[in-house]
Amino acid sequence: MQRLKLTLAILKPDVYAQPIHHKRILKLIQKEGFIVANETVASWNQQQAKAFYKEHDGKFFQQRLVEFMSSGEFHAMVLAHKTEDAITKWRGLLGFTKCYKARHQNPTSIRAMYGLSDTRNAGHGSDSLESFVKEYEIIFPGWDPQQWATEFQETSG
Repeated sequence: MQRLKLTLAILKPDVYAQPIHHKRILKLIQKEGFIVANETVASWNQQQAKAFYKEHDGKFFQQRLVEFMSSGEFHAMVLAHKTEDAITKWRGLLGFTKCYKARHQNPTSIRAMYGLSDTRNAGHGSDSLESFVKEYEIIFPGWDPQQWATEFQETSG
């Protein structure tokens, strides 16, 4: 059986605060063939958000991002996909980070439809396997993706 590929997806506070948008995105995720392997609704203080976005230390937008991500609840998920690279597929579904660019070059992407600005851009997606591992360990400490994949494949035949 083919190995499931995983990625981390976050629906940011701007989307989570809008139940209609949130539901539409969840339906889109399902329609695109993703399986939710793990999920949580969480909130961060500024210290936690800064630790998550540590790779952006010193960049002009980091403080704005930290403040936004600590402004309310968000929906974090580990998404699995059976047939495609989950990281690439999720990032493609999200669209460009800059919402303006997404609206012009990929108008059916999540960020084009629901993003408000470069910071309030509806979602986050891991950009590599290394980032996925680091990020899921922060949000889902103690969760074992190998164990989940084994159990999932056993129950789904």
